[in-house]
Amino acid sequence: MEYPYQSIVAFSASKGMKHILFATKRATRKYINLKDKVQVSVFIDNRSNQEADFSDATGMTALGDARELAGTSKKKFMRPFLRKHPYFEGFLSSPDCALFMIKVKVYYVVWHFHEVLEVRIK
Repeated sequence: MEYPYQSIVAFSASKGMKHILFATKRATRKYINLKDKVQVSVFIDNRSNQEADFSDATGMTALGDARELAGTSKKKFMRPFLRKHPYFEGFLSSPDCALFMIKVKVYYVVWHFHEVLEVRIK
């Protein structure tokens, strides 16, 4: 039985946070799962592994649909990703690397451990 799970990824977000970009090798379970099911969630937080994280940390879950970028779309969106992660240039240029874009539908932002804000993206 397959269960959904999350992985640590380097990402970049578009202005307005409507899209999230991340890269993965095609020979990974992550890639296979993304090709099988486009609906994804991404969790982002600012924890620093301190006791204060329980009251001060902010976390955000993004829900949306992922698609692999190819051709001119991949080249266009590689630039903003590489501005944030220039050390990924060799990885991203590799023929066995895929660049995915998530079109975010909603963000759930949690702070102070229990305060929740839902932000729908139009």
